[in-house]
Amino acid sequence: MGLLSRTLPALLPLVLGLVAGCVGDDGDGDALVVYSAGPRPLAEAVIDDFVRETGVTVEFFGATTGQVMARLEAERYRPRADVVIFASEVAAEALKADDRLLRYPDPDWVDATEAGWHDPDSYYYATSAALVGMAAREDRHQDGLDWATVFDGDFQGRVTMPSPSRSGSAADFVVAYALSEDAMWADFLGLRRSGLDFAAANSQAISGLLVGTYDLILGAVDYLIYRQIADGAPVVMHYPPSGSAMVRRPIAIMAGTGAPDAARAFVDFYFTEPVQRRVADEHLLPARRDTEPSSTRGTRELPPLFQDDVEAALASQNRVLRRFQIEIERAEVVRGDD
Repeated sequence: MGLLSRTLPALLPLVLGLVAGCVGDDGDGDALVVYSAGPRPLAEAVIDDFVRETGVTVEFFGATTGQVMARLEAERYRPRADVVIFASEVAAEALKADDRLLRYPDPDWVDATEAGWHDPDSYYYATSAALVGMAAREDRHQDGLDWATVFDGDFQGRVTMPSPSRSGSAADFVVAYALSEDAMWADFLGLRRSGLDFAAANSQAISGLLVGTYDLILGAVDYLIYRQIADGAPVVMHYPPSGSAMVRRPIAIMAGTGAPDAARAFVDFYFTEPVQRRVADEHLLPARRDTEPSSTRGTRELPPLFQDDVEAALASQNRVLRRFQIEIERAEVVRGDD
């Protein structure tokens, strides 16, 4: 059994009602087929630009990383995708470990990018990155707020978190936190007893913050919070001093592609300056070092980060997420004093 087959159960809880878009899903096989995790408007804009500049026909499937992985697994013996864009490096690593990616060594643009973000074996390249930390209402934000402050009960306010079963970035955060903090399980169970709620996904958690139902989001992915800030929302993206999780968003060519030249051209296109500018406009951190972040994000300087070991994350993902779902998310807890 391959690593992807063992990893897929951790991703399948994300597949709750396949809501996605596809252009020409019954095409004749001449098109380049691109599967992409969000942001959907970014993927669609990049594909439109690529089609205009190259004349290549592109079929597009947009969904969450979990939905993309489920579709790839369903098509394992009749593969359709040529290029896949993930919102999680762990997903790309699972496909690499299962020998399902095509190596693309030494592209011309790689020296202009954050080389440490890419697969050292050249099977996938990070187009951008996001950080996962906390988001707070402006009137409840504390400059020195750290994870321990919240888990010890010293933050006075209502706390929510996107469900790791629905949010890939929240799942990556939980795995990264588990690899960094031995006390994670006691921390989260204690906070759950104190009133931690789980939102269905990032959008629901953010909506709760905006309307005042909650004062703080744990596991908030920053580009979505910066989008709200750019629109004038009274919220703050906060990176705890003891660390945040980095979530890189890789692009990869599938090993079974029937159009390797067009696939490589599409990967190259994603790292051109105009496309990286589009990436920055979504408040993601672009891979190219010469592309400035959005004015709302403001800097390429990174805050303290959790340890970064994609192989360890892949090896522990299934176990950590299953345990979190059972012991924390679905737990029957007595809130307040026992």
